[in-house]
Amino acid sequence: MTRYQLRMTSPVVREKRGRGKYKKKVREKKRPQEMATLHRLAVNAHSVWGYDGWTYIWTAAFTGMRPKEMWGLQRCFTSPNWPASDPLDSDDEKREPDLDRYTRMPALRVRSQHQWVEGERARVDPTYDSWRTLAVPPFLHEMHKALLASHDSQWMFRSHSGGPLLGTNFEEAYWSPIRDGSPAREGRYARVKIPAVPEMAKKRIQLLRHGHKEWLDEDGHPRVAVEVRMGREIGGVEGVYANVTPGMELRITETLQERWEKFMREEENVWLSPVLNPLPVDLSNRVPVQVNRGESLDVG
Repeated sequence: MTRYQLRMTSPVVREKRGRGKYKKKVREKKRPQEMATLHRLAVNAHSVWGYDGWTYIWTAAFTGMRPKEMWGLQRCFTSPNWPASDPLDSDDEKREPDLDRYTRMPALRVRSQHQWVEGERARVDPTYDSWRTLAVPPFLHEMHKALLASHDSQWMFRSHSGGPLLGTNFEEAYWSPIRDGSPAREGRYARVKIPAVPEMAKKRIQLLRHGHKEWLDEDGHPRVAVEVRMGREIGGVEGVYANVTPGMELRITETLQERWEKFMREEENVWLSPVLNPLPVDLSNRVPVQVNRGESLDVG
């Protein structure tokens, strides 16, 4: 009977679909990171944000930290204080090696980033759990010392109000005028005219981090030292056997310092931010205790 006859073809009508035309992903156009461009950004940042802004730009470019890692950078994890001030390492077997390795080679510690968690400010683990130590060149270490001596906030970089950067409209209030310029302002919030930096027009501040990676590659540093510094892991057998030595870190700081000094020598009449006067209190023995990870930091 036809009713029970086995069909040799599927009753489902299938449409013939081609693979479609391949569309290559459009990548963001980048320029090589130039010191002259960074200097113009830093000068603008000083006009917008004072010495915090001046130091922020150089720190982003010379450490490769992610923006929210910089927002969450606390006093106790900066190069003038760490590793001696790190309360989490007080009973850790890694503490003594860190003291020996980084007392003679200034470094900051990336422990967390600052984000909103259920409507409150909180310190959370960095992206991809990329806790890491970043050796810093001498000129940047001195900037950090001057900035920390000028205030007693737990945060390395403060907002205009003196509180944390998380919760501010960073793109509009800080980065946009630094990058694209701004007309002069009068009154309570008076500010000089800020010129645009055409090379960075409409660009993300994350490109300073990308530029740091370019510098490390250009200077020929080992891949493992570069990837660890950028907060990434190397997979496979290479990642198992590779290790960052003190010599690798020292060479990175040397090439970064050489880049800074070369720019200072070759550029004429380079404007440098005046060093801030320190607070009338010796802060060397007043390093705030670290806030536990995930604890609410909903302060001004």
